[in-house]
Amino acid sequence: MRPSAFLLAPFVGLATLLSVSARSSTGDRVLVVLEPSVKKDDYSKFWASLQERGFELTFKEPKDRDANLVKYGETQYDHLIVYAPSAKSFSPSLSPKSIIQAQYSGINTLFFLSPELTESTREFMREYDLEFVDPSTTLIDAFSHPSGSPASTVLLSSTSSLVPNNGEILSPSTLSGGPIVYPSGTVHVAGQNPYLVDVLHASKTSYVGQDKALSGDEAEVEKSIGGKGKEPVVSGKKASLVSALQSRDNVRIGFVGSGGLASDEWWGKSVQNTDGKTLETGNAAFITDFTKWIFQETGVVKIVDSTHFREGEVEPREMYTKKDEITYSLTLAKHYTTSNGTSAWGPFEVDDIQLDFTMLDPHIRTALVQDKSATPEVGSVYAAKFNAPDRHGVFKFVVEYWRPGWTYIRTSTKASVVPLRHDEYPRFITGAWPYYIATISTSITFLLFCGLWVSLAEQDKKKVNKGKKAE
Repeated sequence: MRPSAFLLAPFVGLATLLSVSARSSTGDRVLVVLEPSVKKDDYSKFWASLQERGFELTFKEPKDRDANLVKYGETQYDHLIVYAPSAKSFSPSLSPKSIIQAQYSGINTLFFLSPELTESTREFMREYDLEFVDPSTTLIDAFSHPSGSPASTVLLSSTSSLVPNNGEILSPSTLSGGPIVYPSGTVHVAGQNPYLVDVLHASKTSYVGQDKALSGDEAEVEKSIGGKGKEPVVSGKKASLVSALQSRDNVRIGFVGSGGLASDEWWGKSVQNTDGKTLETGNAAFITDFTKWIFQETGVVKIVDSTHFREGEVEPREMYTKKDEITYSLTLAKHYTTSNGTSAWGPFEVDDIQLDFTMLDPHIRTALVQDKSATPEVGSVYAAKFNAPDRHGVFKFVVEYWRPGWTYIRTSTKASVVPLRHDEYPRFITGAWPYYIATISTSITFLLFCGLWVSLAEQDKKKVNKGKKAE
């Protein structure tokens, strides 16, 4: 090899590395846990789509003991995909306790589930306030399913089953795209956890039931026990199929009730519905958007800078005087992927951010308005102006932004509000003019009285003197 080739080799390697760098804002290492019954090749298009986005996939089985999520206090992976709904045992490093501890360390997790959930997995899902239906039942829709497929392979309309207004979890093209095939999937009901977000729910004509025909003897048994086994548990919008959760630490967790949703069988394929109309499935677009959000490629916002200062100044103060005009400024940036596939930060434009100037309770609450005249290096600038309250103490500038599908933002800065110094009071107080007038009028009246009294006394003295001369 020529010497020039040796010189160019490192640069070629670097260019290759940069070309496949992940678009996630948190990292590109993904651990995929597949149970033995799941065939990896059945999801080759899904794995390929992740690798095209720059992720490094590592495949393990539930019982692998070398699949450490966190080692010596350091995360070994940035994201986790678990597709082992029927696994009855896991290695200590992949136990539910270890997964939850890893999520506290910042590992995003995607769970692919199925009706064959074990009791231990169902108990694990209750940690997230999700309750799954009976394992013997599945989602059924006799009116909407691909032609030639059973009723348990449900065809969901993207316009009616996908939940909009969830930030950047799903793109507008996916929300208005082709139908989603949900094959042999389970259903869950979300509890009161405020961090849960419903992403995909069942259609109006679907319900949860048994996807099998009962024999004569089985029917008699069902009838003798009241037929409870055939009664639908939940139906319609109450049947959640895909949900997402984002903690206060901005760790994202996804729950997909059917692993077959990401299989090659329905990935970018055309299907024929019961009306004979041929449609292209939206499974690929849905899974792509959902994993982009779970792996923090979309919907990620960060605080670039925050500052506060008095009118006419540019540096923040530790103490403000009451009635000071204060300006608070906050710079936010949104993560996005450029046209050449690299990760970048850009403007974040919304109109519902507010500032609290609080001491125990908010004393001032005002909107933060985008300052379009500001030109930061990255992001968008939001500002608010207000007068410091006539209350002395330690205050905090608090901004909290919590919206579904977006990073949870919270920033808090302390500053004191103090009374005026003895030499800072105004010489004349507007509210004291009545007292000023009373004092001045009293003084003038006293001087007039004294003048009149002296003049009258002089006149009386002259009259007395004239009377004595006359005598």
